[in-house]
Amino acid sequence: MEFVELIPNICEGLPFENGDSVLLNFWGDNEDLKILDFLSENLSKKGVIPITHHLSKNFFDKVVLNLINNDKSFNDEYFKYLSSFKSVIDIFMYTPNLPKGILEKDIPIFKEYLKKLFNSLTENKKYYIQITVPTEINAHNAGLDYEVYNKHLCNALSVDFPKLKKDCDSLVEKLKNKNNVEIFTGEKYSLKLNISNRKWFVDDGNGDFPPGEISIAPIENDSNGDLLITIVNFRGKIYRNVLMTFKNGKLTKCSIDELDEFFNSLPENYRILCELGIGLNPKIKELIGLTLIDEKSLGTYHIGIGMNHLSGGENHCPFHMDFVFYCNEIIFN
Repeated sequence: MEFVELIPNICEGLPFENGDSVLLNFWGDNEDLKILDFLSENLSKKGVIPITHHLSKNFFDKVVLNLINNDKSFNDEYFKYLSSFKSVIDIFMYTPNLPKGILEKDIPIFKEYLKKLFNSLTENKKYYIQITVPTEINAHNAGLDYEVYNKHLCNALSVDFPKLKKDCDSLVEKLKNKNNVEIFTGEKYSLKLNISNRKWFVDDGNGDFPPGEISIAPIENDSNGDLLITIVNFRGKIYRNVLMTFKNGKLTKCSIDELDEFFNSLPENYRILCELGIGLNPKIKELIGLTLIDEKSLGTYHIGIGMNHLSGGENHCPFHMDFVFYCNEIIFN
């Protein structure tokens, strides 16, 4: 199964309606434009108006660097134009990084440009959707063999969207008035979360692809206990059955020394338990150590630490990291 074959199904799952204008922000090279064109074609079949914005690696290596070398930058009108769209799809054939040949002194200028670009694409949107395409470079950045990466991502994208949407809505309806959660993992570990007056968010095709989860932001200072995480991929190395301890909402201890050292090096607000998610995509059959896919798998749960102000919480920070697990029992009351 190839990604391009799934584009019609993906477009059917997107939340846009007849007459909507959508910015398709495409991180890809010229040889990749058939992906952008086919997405545009299938959206237009639904009456959606696709407006494309192309960011090739050559654009950064040549155009952006040329402007920096000439002490010029994109004016505010450029960013206002991008900001004007209420719905954006970010399509990643590659992950943005520093341009070839950039001088050390110019790196802060380039990063400021990327920051403005990112803010104009993400802030104050009705929908901000990310689609990561299974390419060799994305597989490499995920630390996975391309065949494994492509197979599992394409399987996840082949989901029956109408059924997925129904399953997500049904579970939210069941849980929407619950105030507390207790999660039991391993033979003796439990973690209690307070979710009072927080709203469940549904990712059934309106968030980061592949779709298939509902999530909520727990009260930031009221998560306590221990949680056994099934799988963690950290800097390309896989760890299994990682025990994490939380006190008053913050991660205080991790059973793997390398992870413990990393988390303790972070500012306090980076270590706040900021999310509880439930996976609902039945097309994801096993965990492969890539959170983007694993956290959507039916039967899994995940927590996040760090930023949650965009999903109903109060913790503002530039860091977010998720951890996927199976549990023996989970109780909502």
